[in-house]
Amino acid sequence: MAKRRGNNEGSIYLRKKCPSCKKVSCAPGNKKPWNCEKCGKDLSRIEGRWAAVATIGIKPQTGKPNRKTFYGKTRREAVEKMQGVLSEVRSGTYVEPTNITLEQWLNSWLDGRKGHVAYSTWRNYRNMIKNHLIPEVGKVKMVNLKTRDIQALLNRKMEEGGRKDRKKGSLSSRTVKYIYQTLNGALKQAIKERVIVFNPCESVELPKQHKEEMKPLNWQEVQRFLQEAEGNRYYAAYILELSTGLRKGELLGLKWEDLDFERGTLLVKRQLLRVGKEEGGLVLSEPKTKRSSRKLTLDQSVLNTLKEHRKKQAQEKLLLGECYQDQGLIFATEEGKPVEPRNFTRKFKRILKSAGLPDIRFHDMRHTFATLALEAGIPAKVVQEYLGHSTITMTLDTYSHLTQDMQTESAKIIAGFLENGKKNRPLAGQE
Repeated sequence: MAKRRGNNEGSIYLRKKCPSCKKVSCAPGNKKPWNCEKCGKDLSRIEGRWAAVATIGIKPQTGKPNRKTFYGKTRREAVEKMQGVLSEVRSGTYVEPTNITLEQWLNSWLDGRKGHVAYSTWRNYRNMIKNHLIPEVGKVKMVNLKTRDIQALLNRKMEEGGRKDRKKGSLSSRTVKYIYQTLNGALKQAIKERVIVFNPCESVELPKQHKEEMKPLNWQEVQRFLQEAEGNRYYAAYILELSTGLRKGELLGLKWEDLDFERGTLLVKRQLLRVGKEEGGLVLSEPKTKRSSRKLTLDQSVLNTLKEHRKKQAQEKLLLGECYQDQGLIFATEEGKPVEPRNFTRKFKRILKSAGLPDIRFHDMRHTFATLALEAGIPAKVVQEYLGHSTITMTLDTYSHLTQDMQTESAKIIAGFLENGKKNRPLAGQE
């Protein structure tokens, strides 16, 4: 007796293809005799395929039932496939198979992120997608993307590179991690939109992260640097950097309207970024994160340096007259335009070289501020606020070598207090 079919289960039948005329014939079972409906050839001894049909929902385009057919060598195999999908439909985990490729999804996801993240973040996403993900795995269908595909991609990037500047050597572990984070973010959204069921990034092993060594200047080196930089066009910028630890983009994006000389405060609310020529070259955008927008207090000596800088800038305006392209920037070119970050770095490097100092990145001036501040005993919470870190944990982790030294010093001080207490404590009976 045939088993009763459950809800949404349709026909279950055997399909046989005639070897002579290629006509497909169907029947509920292996009937005998079974002759081809077209040419009459006997099909009784020919093995067929079982098919099970089920309704898995409604087609949104037409409103008609969405019926799917599942095949198997045996009736049981076909039914098990059908029941597996129906179980997913009932539990709400079923995802309709799609032919969309990873390239199509990444481009769609990237368009959707624009306006929801800082421009610098969106630009990094775009670079990872354009330069690394699409060329490697862009043609793979979303439903066919496997963990091993992603793992192989990351391994290749660590070993072979694929640098945009075409230089030899592998990519840094930080860049490889960012490739992973970009893909992982796109696939998480694909799960939310029910394009895929499982995120293959979840089982990927990331390469071990190698932090780039910080090279902050010490007090003596800072003094040598400032002596060499005195009279330089960007002397005020260096003073402000060593007093606040701003990111380079934040420093070059400052406007006079952000500075309150009376209250001695500075608002950080934008950054200067280099983008593609088609997007304008240099643009002012929002800071990296919400925490990056902050108000900082400046010392009077720093304010005095900035006042002198403003006087020199005013003289340049008078000299150029209408040719001066005033954008209100604190640090600008002779024509009033934004400073090209690469040129700014080149001039910084020249000062280092002429002062006989180590060849460090400009970002290490930010580390110099934090290092000197922590060594001077300024609370880590205050340093965090100046740096614009999202959490104090980030600050403590970044400068853990310093906080450990500070703990060692604190332990010595506390031990000294205890030792002195023991010496000064009166003996029993002498109170």
